[in-house]
Amino acid sequence: MKLSVVITTKNAATTLERTLESVKFADEIVVVDMMSTDETVRIARKFTDNIFTTPDVGYVEPARNFSLSKARGEWILVVDADEVISETLRDYLLELLATDSDIASYSLARKNLIFGDWVQTAGWWPDYQPRLFRRGKVIWSDLLHSKPAIDGKSEKLPDKAELAIEHHNYESLTQFVQRMDRYTSIAARMGAQKTESLEHPVIVFRREFLQRLFSLRGIDGGYRGILLAFLQGLSEVVQTAKFWESKHTELYGSKIETLNELSELRAQLAYWIADEELLTARGLQTLVWRVRRKIRI
Repeated sequence: MKLSVVITTKNAATTLERTLESVKFADEIVVVDMMSTDETVRIARKFTDNIFTTPDVGYVEPARNFSLSKARGEWILVVDADEVISETLRDYLLELLATDSDIASYSLARKNLIFGDWVQTAGWWPDYQPRLFRRGKVIWSDLLHSKPAIDGKSEKLPDKAELAIEHHNYESLTQFVQRMDRYTSIAARMGAQKTESLEHPVIVFRREFLQRLFSLRGIDGGYRGILLAFLQGLSEVVQTAKFWESKHTELYGSKIETLNELSELRAQLAYWIADEELLTARGLQTLVWRVRRKIRI
């Protein structure tokens, strides 16, 4: 047996059939369900008899190793229940597996469809994910959104849209907020087990928002890119607030501290605005924006 596809599911009835249709080329399909209460398992049975159940802890990583252990193929392709493997990617993967190499793992680009369109800014492209492994060469951590430990060489597939996993990610703002609430609760609970200090919420927002908007070019992504920069900054604040709530302590929050952090946010924002203006400035305006970038006003 050459290739196993492994899919971990939780109440995925609205997307699972599309996913399973796209991976019928595999020699084996394994579905590991986390106690779904909808039609997920019934849909899975239309495509495979290899269906297993594992406890639901609210996120997928703790089920990864169990899922991998159920696959019998020499190669294992991990696919989420809201993802699709295109025909072009399918053909590329089959050709790749027919070659002789010493590679243990391949990372695939992921084409995230968010709020109805492909998002290529704010850090959402190429969004490489380690997904294709030789059996026995990978161990997954139980931490939320963790990457696997790989025993051997790794490579990335080209970051071309036609060779990317199609990820039907957040379909609505409501879905984003619901997942944010769930994931931030889990992350805050994990953080409560650690000893690092609690950061000021303005620091947390500033770091994530400015990185997403400018460094990762959310500003070039139209409304979606800008909105995602704000939402992901907010998500970091909510996670920090839940961590604070769990610790029952007051660390930051004085008026002076808050004003200082807001002033730093204003200064950094001024820097990035000037940096953007320099991209199109001409003549004397170039000098003006260089000075403003330097003094951050």
